[in-house]
Amino acid sequence: MSNFFWVLVPLVALLAVVACSSGESDSSVAEVAASTQTAAATQTAAATQTAAATQTAVATQTAASTQTAAATQTAATQTAAATQTAAATQVATAMAIPAAPPIDLTSINAVCENRDGYIYCTSSVLAAPSEVTIGWGELSGVSPEVFCATDITTQVCEWMTRGLLAAISRWGNYAPVEYWVLGTDYEAYENLTAENCARRIARGQMRQVDCDRKHGPDGNHGFYSYWELGSDSVASGRPGGSAGLNGDRQWGIHFFTSSLPVALTDYFEVNGLNEQKTLHHEYFHGVQHAHIYTKDRSQRDKLLGPVWFNEGAAEYMAHVAVKEGRASGLIDMVKTEGRWSFEFEEEMQQKMRSWERNSLTCPGLKLKDMTYQNSCNNSSYDLGTWAHAYLANKYGATVLLDTYYPMLNDVSSWEEAFVATYGLSSNDFLAEFDTFLGLSLSEQSEILPK
Repeated sequence: MSNFFWVLVPLVALLAVVACSSGESDSSVAEVAASTQTAAATQTAAATQTAAATQTAVATQTAASTQTAAATQTAATQTAAATQTAAATQVATAMAIPAAPPIDLTSINAVCENRDGYIYCTSSVLAAPSEVTIGWGELSGVSPEVFCATDITTQVCEWMTRGLLAAISRWGNYAPVEYWVLGTDYEAYENLTAENCARRIARGQMRQVDCDRKHGPDGNHGFYSYWELGSDSVASGRPGGSAGLNGDRQWGIHFFTSSLPVALTDYFEVNGLNEQKTLHHEYFHGVQHAHIYTKDRSQRDKLLGPVWFNEGAAEYMAHVAVKEGRASGLIDMVKTEGRWSFEFEEEMQQKMRSWERNSLTCPGLKLKDMTYQNSCNNSSYDLGTWAHAYLANKYGATVLLDTYYPMLNDVSSWEEAFVATYGLSSNDFLAEFDTFLGLSLSEQSEILPK
């Protein structure tokens, strides 16, 4: 999840993140807390994971048989029972095969309509969400769903959807996706909340009282908090807001929420590419979570890794995606003319300068020790972004997605996957990276993709 504020600096939009998390939760803050402090829950052994996965596969293959002898049916029943027993201690892996086959997204065009109390947008080429069944971690041909408050124009909601589809076209369509966008009008917030609660209740995911609490003034990272951030930003004349992946593995969906997308409005001079980057950053968190099948929250946190690795990956991959998407024409160049500059190398250099300032404020604070609550004014994001730039330059731009994330379900911790991917421990890497931080900014910038 990303909370952000843009500081009024000529030509540069600074990103200062406060209490951020990409963790999943039906109340958001529960996962934020889990992400900010590495959980101490007991790790499930890899052998148990393998056994559960094997049992699930056998049960699935048996159930899929259209003509089965009586003896085989009995065996299938026994296998299913064994799988259920194993699932009590080890959560299931990806289950259902999409009813619609995965496709390469050839268009980011969106279709939007004004509904009773909200704006609803989907892809113009992907299958309707209600027509498919999707297993966790499966690439799919189903459209994401974007829900916007009615005080946000249909045009802005369409731009948000196109930005999300651009991210999907780059990294694959890990559905189902719900992306909820708040504005500044209180009645519009109430209407969007009502729609969300009606959906959650109809699907057996929440009770009315719990949904009201989550999205009310006392909720944690619920709709009220996102509405309030946007309202306060406009009222104060200081551009800022929040966006985040707020869950939910338990529900089997990637649930995102955003406050007013100020970069796509005319309230401020923030470059529209900032919002494109934010959309890519948040969707990349969905990609990360799609590669982790377990429903055990503490184990998910262990596999996601520390803040610098988890958030740094999302931030770096988002910046590179926008840079390359801009060059290829995939990224919409909306709300960019006459606005603050948003250039890849310039943004990266600003992150390093920000770290240099913060190192004076937080002397001795090491990257590996930074949490969401103790990141020293976004240093974990800034340095994490550079750490991934360093890794990509040294080991290849594709190794993170091609090697690291695909192995997460076969290991017990992110460290194990890190060593298997990069050939050294994270501590050894951070020591090496610390030497890199001693170089001049021009020398550091030489590792960035051109």
